[in-house]
This record gives sequence, C-alpha cells and structure tokens, in this order.
Amino acid sequence: MCDIDDVKRRHADACAVQVCKDKIITELCEYIEALKLEIQETKEAVNDQKRLVASFKEENKRNGYVSVLVDGDGMNFHEKLIQDGQNGGYEAARLLIKAVEDHFQKCDTKLPPNILYKIRVYSNVEGLTKAYRDANVLPVGETLTPFIQAFNKANTLCDIVDAGNGKECADVKLKAHNTENTQLTASNLAHFEQDILDVHCLRVVFCASADNGYARVLGPYRDSKRITLVKGPPFAHEMEELAADFETTSFESVFMSNKLKSRRVSFSTTNTCITPPRTPTPNYASAAKKSPPLQSSSLTVNSTTPNGVNMRLPVFKNASGQRVDSPLRYSSKENVDQLKRRKLCNQFHLLESCPFGNYCTHTHGSALSLQQLADLRFPASMHGVDTDTVTH
Repeated sequence: MCDIDDVKRRHADACAVQVCKDKIITELCEYIEALKLEIQETKEAVNDQKRLVASFKEENKRNGYVSVLVDGDGMNFHEKLIQDGQNGGYEAARLLIKAVEDHFQKCDTKLPPNILYKIRVYSNVEGLTKAYRDANVLPVGETLTPFIQAFNKANTLCDIVDAGNGKECADVKLKAHNTENTQLTASNLAHFEQDILDVHCLRVVFCASADNGYARVLGPYRDSKRITLVKGPPFAHEMEELAADFETTSFESVFMSNKLKSRRVSFSTTNTCITPPRTPTPNYASAAKKSPPLQSSSLTVNSTTPNGVNMRLPVFKNASGQRVDSPLRYSSKENVDQLKRRKLCNQFHLLESCPFGNYCTHTHGSALSLQQLADLRFPASMHGVDTDTVTH
C-alpha cells in the first residue's frame, strides 16, 4: 500500500529542485542582460575613440609638417646660387623645397600632398662669408646679405638664421640641449629635439653630413622611421656608421658635394716669399707675375705699437692696380718655432679680435713684443690670417 506521506515528501523535494532550476535560469538571464548592456556601452566607447582618433589624424594632417634642418656651415649651397645673390636666394629656396618633395614622393607616399615644409638653415654668417670669399666664390667686399634676404622671402617657412660668430654656433642651434659642448637651457631646446618630439612633425630631414658631433644627437633615435639624413660633403666617420640606420639621400641640385676650400696663395715653410700655385688662379699673385714692376700705392694701413707710436704699413699694388703682398720677414726659424709651440691665437694677437671668444682653444694671454708680432705673422699667414691688414 502506498505511503501518502512519502509521496508528499518526494513531491516537495521535486518542487524544490524545480524552483532551484528556475532560479538558476532567471539569474543566467539577468547576467546575460547585464553583459549585453555592458557590451553595448563598450561598443559606444570604442566608436567614440575611433571618431576621436580619426579627428586627431585629420587634424594632424592639417597641421602636419616636415622639418628640414640645415647646418649651413657644413652644407654649402652651390657656388652659382651664392654668386647670383638675390636671384640665387630665391632659386635656392625653390630647389630645396622641390628636392624634399621629390624625396618623399619616392620614399613616403603616406605624406599628405599639402604638407608644409619648415626649412631652417643655421650658419655663422660672418665666418661663412669669409669662407666663400677665401674660396673665390664671393669677391672681396660682397656679402651673403642679398642671398639670405631673398631665401627668407621666397617662402614664409624658409629661414636662414645667423647663429652667431663662434665655433659650433650652428651646431648648438640644431643639437639637443643636453649634449656636450652646448650651454642651452631647458627653456631653449634645440630644434631637432623639439621637432622629433612634436606629434605634428611627420619627418625630420637632417642636413649635416660632415660633422661627427651630430652622431651623438641622432644616436638615441636610430630606430626612428621619421628621420632622413642628407649627404652633401662625405659623411664624417661616426655619421657614416649611423647613416645605415636611417633613410639617406642627397640634394645634388642644392648643396655642394665637397667642403669649401680656400684658394688663397700658399706659403712654403722654408721660404719667406710668396709662392704661386702650380696651376695659377686669377688672383693678385698670378697678376703680379705678369705685370710691370711694383709701385707703392698711396693706400696705407694704420697700425699702432704698444707704446702708442703710429705705424703706416704700405699696401703695394702693381701698375694695373692689383694688390701684391710684400714678402714676409722673420728674425729666425727658432723664434718662429717657439711661437708655434705656444699655440697662440693668431687672430687675437695680430687682429686684436678673436671671433671665437670663450670657445677659442688657442692662447690669448698678454700682448707680444713687436719682434714677436713680426715673427708670428709668418706662421699666421699660412693659416689664412690677412697679415698685411693687421693692427699691431
């Protein structure tokens, strides 16, 4: 006979199990609904981020630029451009922009077509002018001013900046503020460091191939795909090693492939007379060789001794009016060698003005005697100091 109480108990147990199953199903449904809501919110957040990123990229393209940094002391514009003065300045800016554009059309097609090119050339203008004169690119008396002014006016983003008259002035402007041989503070970061950290700067075109000092600046960024090195003169040793890690190119229509070389008359260490080069160039020395005897010109250069006595040094010219320097005389080879060993600053002692200031690595010190000044003029002439216009 069936035990009704047992049936009731088993029915109650079955009902409890069913209630438990219903509860589990209800909780699962609630959890799924919560997940669906969370997924929807996440999708909306992702879409917002995508729209923000797209907007940022669009803004970055609109404000993006390529920075072209040039060490004008080491990367020299072609002689013809410099000699053309104002027209050469306009043409140099146009050719440089075109060279950069052509380069990126070949190697980086992702750059927008309306990209801006910020070109900054840093030079010791006074020293560079002298270098162009010594290389017979610029006549004596002419300056780089017409070329520079035209270059700066050719495009609102093209600038040639006079970095100052001193050693490594252009280097300091281009290098990072914490590299050796610089005195820049954090408030005056170098342009290279500013540009490479700027999200709007899509590329840096670095034109300074002949200076090993830049290898220390570029080294930390050797894995960057945003740097192009431009070769003018041959890469210096450390730059040559580093160049393998970067995109490299050359702008042959703009920059010379060799450093400027002085074409001044050279002096022999065993002869105090001027020795013309084997292949004469059209200068005052070759002109003197073919011209009538020298005439003493009325043009003189005032010089003053340490005792205040005024000396008048004649500047000789030939019959054609061309300057010819007189032979240099010195007391003895021993005295000259002794002065050489002292590593004196020729420009400080002979010209009374050293353009390198505190950066000069040669000895200034106290004034020399008249005989020492006369002896110093001979080795100084072999290093490009114009000793016939020296103030004693």
